[in-house]
Amino acid sequence: MSHSPDRHRCPRPVCAGTVAPHARRGRAADPYRPMITPGRTPVRRPLPGRCRAVLEGHRTPGEIRLLAQQMAEVLVGRRAPEALRDRSSPAVREELRRLRGALPCRSAPRLERVFHQRSGDRLEVGAVIACDLRSRAFAFGARRRGGAWVCTDLETDGSL
Repeated sequence: MSHSPDRHRCPRPVCAGTVAPHARRGRAADPYRPMITPGRTPVRRPLPGRCRAVLEGHRTPGEIRLLAQQMAEVLVGRRAPEALRDRSSPAVREELRRLRGALPCRSAPRLERVFHQRSGDRLEVGAVIACDLRSRAFAFGARRRGGAWVCTDLETDGSL
């Protein structure tokens, strides 16, 4: 069933054929230019007053990644806690002695992700380790002492 043109009376100029569908108000008709419609998302502009500071040091330092890898190796049992004597406080070494080998891992632990956040002169670091088919997490705090980062606090994912 089709409508004949004499039966279809629409008051819109587009249906009447007097205005081209792609024509714009106040501009010359350009069939290759998209129409501005209310459904299109407007261009986002930054809100006034927002900080436009560049991220400073958003990558985790290599020294911290190495420390996280060494601590993961202690947690798996592939490294002795005494190997981190210069890189950890006495309380952390005691915790590492207690937790040594607590993560069952047949292969060497692999750091999936290490992230950090500065808090004054201190770094708060979190790490995710891939062991066999499971991922585990631990966090530690580090301070600068004698030109090196020293682990001062240690937290693990509760299941150790």
